[in-house]
Amino acid sequence: MRLRLLGLLTLALILAGSLGSARAKVEIRVDLTRQQMTVTKNNDKPLVWKISSGRPGFETPTGKFIVQRLDADHLSDEYDQAPMPFAIFFSRGLAIHGTSERGLGRPASHGCVRLSIEHARELFGWVEQYGASIEIDGVAAPTRAAVYTEAPRARAGRVAVERRVAPQPAPNDGFSFFRAW
Repeated sequence: MRLRLLGLLTLALILAGSLGSARAKVEIRVDLTRQQMTVTKNNDKPLVWKISSGRPGFETPTGKFIVQRLDADHLSDEYDQAPMPFAIFFSRGLAIHGTSERGLGRPASHGCVRLSIEHARELFGWVEQYGASIEIDGVAAPTRAAVYTEAPRARAGRVAVERRVAPQPAPNDGFSFFRAW
């Protein structure tokens, strides 16, 4: 009888310990207006990281999301096997993932939330261990560097992005009148 009671007590302690760690959680808040992510792990001090969200025509959705799946070595089927390291999928194939692209802090993606590979690796490990809630709000400002337009791609269902550059005026070197002839 004593062994059985000791066994039940041990089991209760193990279950209580696992329930405590199940409550641990990572809160991910994405601010599209500021192009930054605030991450709070288990009520620790929040960390703030630069991100890049969806550019015009590929806006990142806002709202509250749950983690749908994790993939540490994901390659995009939609965008020519583009690497999406440490992908945390949250909506319609969109993910928070690492990037080696420069220019974090401005909208640049096809709707995903990009962050540095180092931060993505760290976040991925926490989400894998504790689970996460994801909240995205704000409005991304349009990019000023270029105007993007959609053009059909060779494969059906895909969209290519073309960068248009505004025409530059001819230099006034005294000969521009003769070049027009």
